[in-house]
This record gives sequence, C-alpha cells and structure tokens, in this order.
Amino acid sequence: MARIDWAPIALALLVATPLAAGCGGSGSPQRVPALRAVAPLVTTSSTGALTQSSPPSPSTQPAATTADPSAPHSVPPAHPVPAAFRPAPGALSDAEVRGELEHLSAIERRERERELSPAAANLQTLLPWALERKSGVSVASVFRDYGLGLACGGVLGRHQLGVAHKTAPCGTLITFTYNGRSLTVPVIDRGPYIAGREWDLTGATAEALGFPGLGEIEWQVAG
Repeated sequence: MARIDWAPIALALLVATPLAAGCGGSGSPQRVPALRAVAPLVTTSSTGALTQSSPPSPSTQPAATTADPSAPHSVPPAHPVPAAFRPAPGALSDAEVRGELEHLSAIERRERERELSPAAANLQTLLPWALERKSGVSVASVFRDYGLGLACGGVLGRHQLGVAHKTAPCGTLITFTYNGRSLTVPVIDRGPYIAGREWDLTGATAEALGFPGLGEIEWQVAG
C-alpha cells in the first residue's frame, strides 16, 4: 500500500483558507465561523511522515473543585477527650453517683427523724394543761423564725413578745424570771419539739430578760 504524503496537502489547505475568505459577491471579506470541533493534531515523525492524534477528551480533564459552603462541618469540642484517656477501674457512672447521693440523703433524713423521736415520744406522754404544774424551773430556748406563721395566729415579728408551749392554751400569760429580771408574756405558738425543752421564747422576749438562748429559766402562770 502506497504511503500518503500529507505535507503538500496541509500546505495547500493553509494557502487556500485566506483566499476563500476574500471571495464574495460584495467584494467584502467574509468572516469564517469559528470551528467548534477541535481539529486533529498533525505532527511530523522522524521519518518525515505526518501523523495525527485525537485531542484529549474533555471528560479526561480534571474538573475544578470548589468548597461547598453549605456542607456540614464538625465543631471541635471545648473539652476534647485525650486518646489515651480511660476511666479508672471501678469508677461509678453518673447514674450510680446520683443513686449514692439519694441513698445518703435518705440516711440523713432517718438520722434526723431518730433525733426528733424522743420529742415525739414525749408528746404522747404529755399531761393535759389542766393537770400540768403551774410554776417551776424548766429548760427554755429561743426561736427567731421571723415572718413565719404562728399556731395562735399571725406571723412572728422581730419585736414580738411571747412564748411557745406544747399544750398551754393560746393567750395564757406566763411570767418568766431570769437573772433578776421578770417579764410576763402570752403563749403565741406551739413547741418546742425537742426533748427536754418546755418553753421557746421569742427573740424579743429573750433580749428583754437577758436570756442567752438555751438554759434553765424560772416561770409561773400569771394570776
């Protein structure tokens, strides 16, 4: 098969293209539309023969990559866990810690109830006020729960004179004597509910008598 010499043909095409662009009825040069197809590449081999190769396919060209601003991204933690971190052997979980705290609270409540139980038992053995003695020396304390309600009505004020007793009728007048001072005040509340204590003076009553807060005090029913 005879070999085709492409060199003269390519040279003739290059010369004929400008001549064809100048031909026309109006004598004005015509524009040659741009070719959309890519012409084969023509190269000359070492032997002088022309060879052609196909242009690279558009699909084989690498596509430009752009970052998608809407793509989700992870937020780094404020306290990242080190890769080498491991819980201590036998460490309690959060649920177990909460359970231990609830158990401790239950123990504290039972202990508090145990401390108050003598006072509760004492309430069961109290004599009616009519059978109680009307004078004596007893242990008294002081309460300053200002703004809280009183069993006989109203709320406790800072300057309010009075005393609490478990069974004495509200309004019963009691005269207290302490360190040479005497003061008569009404029963305004119930209590104290601690074993061994019989009277609970208001803060104003304790200050008027010079009573320190807890101790024995002389008393008698007025009139």
